[in-house]
Parts: sequence; structure tokens; C-alpha cells
Amino acid sequence: MHKLYFDSLKKEDEDRTESGLTKRAIETGLTKSKDYESMRFLTGEEKNQMAHDYIMRDLFIWSVVMNYTDMAKVLLSHMKYRICPALIATKILKQYHHKATYGDLKDGYLESAKYFEKYAINCIDKCDDHDADLACQIILQRNELYGYVTCLQVNLKFYYN
Repeated sequence: MHKLYFDSLKKEDEDRTESGLTKRAIETGLTKSKDYESMRFLTGEEKNQMAHDYIMRDLFIWSVVMNYTDMAKVLLSHMKYRICPALIATKILKQYHHKATYGDLKDGYLESAKYFEKYAINCIDKCDDHDADLACQIILQRNELYGYVTCLQVNLKFYYN
């Protein structure tokens, strides 16, 4: 997973270029003018949408980390991409469950983790009912908002950590 936060747009572009993400995204067509040069040409509406996506991501991660799972559930329902954040929330909450020592708190973490895991599974099941290729694309697509991680990579972390 790559960094989520940078001091400036230029530093973000430099990190992407060093990691080969900008070139790879352009070659595979995974991005719609998200590289540094084309960032100047985004319309006000596109910039607002991008800011909204980042704000929702940050609020969602904050609510999961602070154990405000009801708030995280509401935020998740208003996000554009839902599977990857649901899996990330599952990962965080399972780690909390593993570290927690108290019964009710520990049980709450596990219950919340199961909710987000089931949410992600249900999303994939809905895609699979209509188009199995679409479900595979969703699982393997790199999610820029979450450090270019794929849903499959997040899911594999469950089993190896």
C-alpha cells in the first residue's frame, strides 16, 4: 500500500512517478487524468468530487479507528467505492479484536468486523449475479483512494497477518 497523505500535489506526483504508478495507470487506462500534469485541467466539479471522495475516505477511516462503527456504516453507504473500504475496516477491527483484552469490547470489535466483511461479500455477490467478469475486475482494480491497493490484496492480508 502506498502513502495516502502528502505535503503537496507535487510530492504526491513524485511519489507516484518513483513507484511507477503514474506510468502504469496511464498505460492501463486506470485513471482519468489523475496525474500531476493533467490535474491542472480538471474542472471545478471534478476537483470537488475528488475532494469529496478524499474527505469521505478520511472520515470513514477515522470513524473505524475511533470505533464509531455506526458512523462508519453511514459513511460507507455514501461512498463511491465500498468494497475496499469495507475490507480495510474489517482488517482494522480484526486487529483491534486480536489486541483487545476486555470481553464486551473484544466482542464488539469482532461483531463490527463481521458486519463489514459481510458487506463486502454481499457487494461482490450482487456483481457476480449479473456479471462475473465485472466482479473479477472490481476485485483486481487498484483503488487510488486507498494507496493503489486492490481488494484482493486487502483480503489476502487477513490470512497472512
